[in-house]
Amino acid sequence: MLLPLHLLFPLFSSVVFVFGMLNAKRAISLGGSPWTSTVLANFWLAAGWGLCGLLTGQLLPSAGWWQAALVALSFVAGQVFTYFAYQHGDVSVATPVFGVKVIIVAVILSGLAGEPISGRVWVGAGLATLGVGLIQAGAAAGDRSDRSMLRSLLTIGLALLAAVSLSLFDAGLQLWGRRWGAAVFLPAMFVCTGLWSLALLPCADRPRKLLGTPILAPLLIGTLLMALQAMSMSWSLSRFGDATRINIVYALRGLWAVALARLLSGTFATAERQHSRSVMLLRLIGAILLTASVVIALSERG
Repeated sequence: MLLPLHLLFPLFSSVVFVFGMLNAKRAISLGGSPWTSTVLANFWLAAGWGLCGLLTGQLLPSAGWWQAALVALSFVAGQVFTYFAYQHGDVSVATPVFGVKVIIVAVILSGLAGEPISGRVWVGAGLATLGVGLIQAGAAAGDRSDRSMLRSLLTIGLALLAAVSLSLFDAGLQLWGRRWGAAVFLPAMFVCTGLWSLALLPCADRPRKLLGTPILAPLLIGTLLMALQAMSMSWSLSRFGDATRINIVYALRGLWAVALARLLSGTFATAERQHSRSVMLLRLIGAILLTASVVIALSERG
């Protein structure tokens, strides 16, 4: 069975996300600030979609700007939590946890539509909890010190907060993006994202700190890739809706993260190269369970 055309967008985003975050994680480990990554990625999005809006000449009516601003705020919050999750923990720990986002999206959309939550969603939630537990076990097995345990718990907590924020973003984008039209809503929403991000500028690195340092290259590559995958996801959600299946495919980034973080650990100097095979196997099993949880929870909606 061929994958529906609109699901190729989240598949593309799931792969690009991992490469973007590996570069962003590298920039942060070299001394860059997570605030810088957040602001720069959002400015790329604001510039790209703002240019699209200017070229098409289609402007969002004034009645829709508060919706665009609200969706943008949830996106910025999700970005902030995402980058801080990667500052404090491994890519192979944080990324699989984002897989629970698809269940949160289903719960939000069910609530807005007044529909009961199916038994499959609860089964998926149970599997997701087990998956997160295994990932936590994999994180703890790498270093059993109290400090490491707290760091891994903080990473998972931040990843869950990011998942909630970005679930609200997805739900708002599906509801309001489709109502106004993707070509009209997305430029306004991402311009608002850039405006919200201005409040984060005082926390970001100054350009003179970055110029001529090893931080700059992975920072630019990582934020551009993160902006690119966000554009792909945003377009598919606002153009086609179908947030549940789109997020199922996007959740595959958890699998890619565990595999690629270890495979490319030498290139990106990630902590995964220091972990044993048993540690990475626990994380892989956790990522598989998280992926299975969203497929089970939402398969009836396909």
